[in-house]
Amino acid sequence: MAQTHEAAELAAARRVRLNYYLGGQASWFISLGIQFVIFPFLVTQVLNEPAARVGIAQMSLMLPSLFLMLLGGTVADHGDARSILIRVHLLSCLPPIILASIMLAGDLSYSMLIIYALTMGTISAFAVPARDSALTRVAATGIQQAVTLAMGVQMGAQLVGMLIAATAAITGTPALLFFQAAVMLAGLWMAMKLAPLPPTNVAAATSRLAQIVDGIRSAAEVPIVATVILLNFAVGLFYVGSFLVALPLMIRDIYDSTASEFTLRFALINICFWGGTIVANLTLLRIGHIRHRGRVMMASLTSGLIILALFHFAMPFWVLCLLVFWWGMGAGTTMTMGRTIVQIAAAETHLARVLAAYQLGFSGGAPLGSLMMGLIVSWLGIFDAMLVPATIMVGILALLYFFTPIWSYRAERE
Repeated sequence: MAQTHEAAELAAARRVRLNYYLGGQASWFISLGIQFVIFPFLVTQVLNEPAARVGIAQMSLMLPSLFLMLLGGTVADHGDARSILIRVHLLSCLPPIILASIMLAGDLSYSMLIIYALTMGTISAFAVPARDSALTRVAATGIQQAVTLAMGVQMGAQLVGMLIAATAAITGTPALLFFQAAVMLAGLWMAMKLAPLPPTNVAAATSRLAQIVDGIRSAAEVPIVATVILLNFAVGLFYVGSFLVALPLMIRDIYDSTASEFTLRFALINICFWGGTIVANLTLLRIGHIRHRGRVMMASLTSGLIILALFHFAMPFWVLCLLVFWWGMGAGTTMTMGRTIVQIAAAETHLARVLAAYQLGFSGGAPLGSLMMGLIVSWLGIFDAMLVPATIMVGILALLYFFTPIWSYRAERE
């Protein structure tokens, strides 16, 4: 009887801890959802920049991750994740407040947006590994379910942020940026409510570089983890770049949107995409344990390249929204399956660094993909440009099928 009571108390404590974790996650991604709509709006509509400069601006949001994500993973493995989350939430309040103040003063410029993007990208490079590695310890058991739940909160929170951003025509952009900072402060409070999350690796190392190399080696030693990381890079390069650059340009130029129409339509596109990811995650929660996670990822990515190919054709806006919803379902499935594989297969002592490498695949490919799509759109036009990433992904999926363990991978129950 005493053991049953003790187990119930332990389970209740875990639920409380997980709720604070998910609250902090929601705060971060509501803010990110606002930024996801407002930033391209400022670049494409307020400053009216051409395709190549739109690509460079979107690249700047993710470029710091290319250089700092592995360092962020090393810091998370050798530091207290709770303390890191407190610091990044505090620091992330400042850039939107400064940007809003600049806008109110009438001094907004392209260079200011680039500085904002690089700053937020740098903070994110340290936030992501700490948050991702903390999940396994906060949840303790049922990792696939915990990852699916966390991804659902992430996507739902982004959706909320995008809905809030859609009110820009009513509230004004500076007010939304101040609200973005306030949401980050709420996340700071949630992070402070967490119990300390001490380092998982206390081994001494000669330098940060040696620790980073050790993390990369740990990821490379597990074939399925290495495969998922490489696959994530391809997703960032060919899918995320298309989403971040081609779709805003399509809304502005193909659908001939005014400034107020742009914020509404781009918010609708994002709502469709992240709504699709939520539907996918609710479905995965309902299904429960999935054994052939690699095959599910492959199927989802195949649906993504089909959608990119369909974007080659002119279509009514509502059809575009339906295709983006379908794309979101595939993306949600891919992200959840990939992160679950890495969370379970990686060594606990190197988990933050391996998760950082996993995220680096995504975050490293995305800025390069944004730059690439900006240049390809300038060269070929929007419709023909969409065929380039779709065609390349056909070859990448074929290589994955024949030369990696992803198709044959089977997961035992956690």
